[in-house]
Amino acid sequence: MNPRILVPIVAGIAVVLYVAFGMVAEPAMPSISADKTMTTNGVKHSIPLEKIRGGGPPRDGIPSIDSPIFESADKQSIPDSDVVIGLYINGESRAYPLSILVWHEIVNDVVGGTPVSVTYCPLCYTNQVFERVIDGQTVEFGTSGKLYNSNLLMYDRLTESYWSQALGEAVKGELTGSVLELVPFDVITWGDWKKLHPDTLVLSTETGHARAYGVDPYGDYYTNPNLFFPVENKD
Repeated sequence: MNPRILVPIVAGIAVVLYVAFGMVAEPAMPSISADKTMTTNGVKHSIPLEKIRGGGPPRDGIPSIDSPIFESADKQSIPDSDVVIGLYINGESRAYPLSILVWHEIVNDVVGGTPVSVTYCPLCYTNQVFERVIDGQTVEFGTSGKLYNSNLLMYDRLTESYWSQALGEAVKGELTGSVLELVPFDVITWGDWKKLHPDTLVLSTETGHARAYGVDPYGDYYTNPNLFFPVENKD
């Protein structure tokens, strides 16, 4: 299903988050480690290692966009009904269409002087934007190829620790227990975002990767009652 018709079913997709984490993603969420950091065979972690699942593609098999190219709104042919993640930081506005993010899941960018990672997990419709700074150092995030509770596990390219995309917390590796700072964002139709921010830039399909942008690779997943990957806290 094309992302442009996702808005009416956000509530349905959010059920995955509720089932998996007991909540829908919000700007302020409790740590999942909660002083439960463990060490197994020398590896720090705050979630059971056996519940980390392979999602299919290997590490970076779903490639992050690390050198994003942007276009002005009047040069884009995105339908007004398509959904975007909108950012407005220090007077600079940018839009990231889900029709592109569904193929990449992470965009490492700098907006208004702030290094950010714009992230999207299609499996549970989780949109999150983080300041990609760890201990004062700017880092990039990529897709690990792994999932926890049917949610993307990102990895940082500094320590290769795994991070829960839903919670912005490191759950495996050297940085286990660390939490990224959330950046405010909007999930909004392209038409409405343009009205609010007529000078916005929008992520281009010139990503350096050959992808069928505008076609959703997840097909009927969004309306399929079955979960592809296991989750905890089933009702």
